[in-house]
Amino acid sequence: MKKILVVLLVLVMASTMVFAAGAKEAPKAEIDLQSASWDQIVEAAKAEGQVTFYAWYFPDYFKEASADFEAKYGIKVNLIIGDQTANFNKAISEKDNKVGTIDAMIVGGQWVKNTMDLGLFYGPIKNMIPDADKLAPSLWKVQEGVMTNGYLAPFHRNQTGILYDPQRVSNPPQTWKELEAWIDANPKKFGFNDPSKGGSGQSFVHTMIKETTGGLEKYVGDSEVVPSKAANWDKAWDWAYSRKDKLTFTVSNNDSIIRLNDGEIAMTFGWDDNVKDMMNKGNLFARAKMYIPTMGAAGGGDTMGVLKNSPRKAAALVFIAHITSKEQQQKKYEMLGAYPARTDITLSGTLLTEADRATNALAWFPAPYKTLMISEFVKNVLMK
Repeated sequence: MKKILVVLLVLVMASTMVFAAGAKEAPKAEIDLQSASWDQIVEAAKAEGQVTFYAWYFPDYFKEASADFEAKYGIKVNLIIGDQTANFNKAISEKDNKVGTIDAMIVGGQWVKNTMDLGLFYGPIKNMIPDADKLAPSLWKVQEGVMTNGYLAPFHRNQTGILYDPQRVSNPPQTWKELEAWIDANPKKFGFNDPSKGGSGQSFVHTMIKETTGGLEKYVGDSEVVPSKAANWDKAWDWAYSRKDKLTFTVSNNDSIIRLNDGEIAMTFGWDDNVKDMMNKGNLFARAKMYIPTMGAAGGGDTMGVLKNSPRKAAALVFIAHITSKEQQQKKYEMLGAYPARTDITLSGTLLTEADRATNALAWFPAPYKTLMISEFVKNVLMK
């Protein structure tokens, strides 16, 4: 009888130990990020231990911002600076995978519609990011004419305008007629990049369509191209083709700036942040001036999103919160002149004034029209 009791006791103790060990090894349930507190999200991010972030510009800034993030949170950043198209093709190719390799990425204008249509991003994240109300309200709602509804966090605002050498252009044009007259009087001295190679060239062609075909209002709200609305774009292509020998076509945003710096051209379209960065690096003379003409130039901004199949969503959210913090937005501006997405930062020394932005900045028409604009310009002007 004693032997039986001893055996039973041993079995009970053993089973208890096995149960305890099993309970200890059981995985923790994931927290509900949508309802979790920010402190809980930060703790979950630290447990995830790392974040993979994709971008295609501002490499110097993102290296420093990543180092700041690692020092603050102890979370490793896998920073990938690659070609924009390659970045998005990779994200799209992985969209049906249960687990992807990208946690967060910058979302540029021409990719918003495609990625939103494909349901690439997790969210909405607006209710999860601290100080979300301090980020550009319009960019939380819509980007490039596409409703994003809080899925993409504003990262920075950008604006195009006319960049010129004041030693060679004494009275820079404000209206389309004035620009047209200046180009005719100064052949080859106005340049812009192939719109398939950069956004500053896209902005010029966007303004050209506005001025030659009757404005931009009719495109607002369209999610697809309405062919009848683009039926008279041949007027824009005819304008550009008839002046093909008087215009200088460059191969990139930077190439336009370099040609201005070298004296080949005297005026071009540029991005405010790109121009400031080139100045800071000594690739553009300090006397260069920039403004938004009264005829208008396009502006908008870029955002950041968390991939729906990210294995480290908490870390991705904390990284986005870090980049959009007041400290980092100020640092980005000081390093690059890149206009912050935050609305609670007072700036000085900007290339473009807030008055210019408020009165002369144009909103891009919806992305499908931009895609059509690029292909039609290349076909009807550059390849003709």
